[in-house]
Amino acid sequence: MAVVAQADVAELVAILVGESRCGIGMPALVSRTGLLASEIESITRGPNFVTLTRPEFWAMNGAWFQSMVDDLAKELRRFHQKNPLLPGIAKQDLRGQRLADAPPFVLDALLAAGKQIAVEGDIVRLATHQVVLQEDEQRARESIEGAFEQAGLAVPSLVETLAQSHVEMKRARSILQILLREKKLIRISEDLVFHHSAIRGLRELLATRRSERFGVPTFKDWTGVSRKYAIPLLEYLDRERVTRREGDERIVL
Repeated sequence: MAVVAQADVAELVAILVGESRCGIGMPALVSRTGLLASEIESITRGPNFVTLTRPEFWAMNGAWFQSMVDDLAKELRRFHQKNPLLPGIAKQDLRGQRLADAPPFVLDALLAAGKQIAVEGDIVRLATHQVVLQEDEQRARESIEGAFEQAGLAVPSLVETLAQSHVEMKRARSILQILLREKKLIRISEDLVFHHSAIRGLRELLATRRSERFGVPTFKDWTGVSRKYAIPLLEYLDRERVTRREGDERIVL
């Protein structure tokens, strides 16, 4: 049986890795080359490869890897230019656009390698990107926050409040997201948003009534709100474990 030259084996691995575009795992390489895992690991330590060991072994073409890092930075730059009021793009959206056929850990490795790229939770942005409001956007921000702050627990319609902010709806919604991220406003349902001071006051009110049992009518008396607000607020408090529902009543925890 002819002995395959080491150079030929390395070239074969390089071809397989390059053809896979987003990389290839150890089982596939072993199956297609007949090499031992240790032999493959030795070959892919070379400068033409980028390899991951966690959560599993994964080999990528080095040139493709660096090119993709650069492409992701360009994609983020385009996103920021189009959406200046957003902090960044959701990681899952970025993966769907650029690496839908790759395992999630490949995107994580690419983002970690990008010196221009910052990842904060599920949001990806350029490290240099900052949200800066224009003068009319700052006024809209003050208008939106002020409307909810003055309303207490009987908050106005979200859509109407945004419409009255004197900027177009797309920018108004972006400003709303800024206030939500900063926790100035708290969303408790799809249509209901409250100022953080109102929710803090509600928590303080209930803190004085720990272990008390109460129903919806009693909660309405305590807060002065209608059923329209009482039910969503109680469901929010249940989720936050401030209260616990037991049948038709709740208990303050």
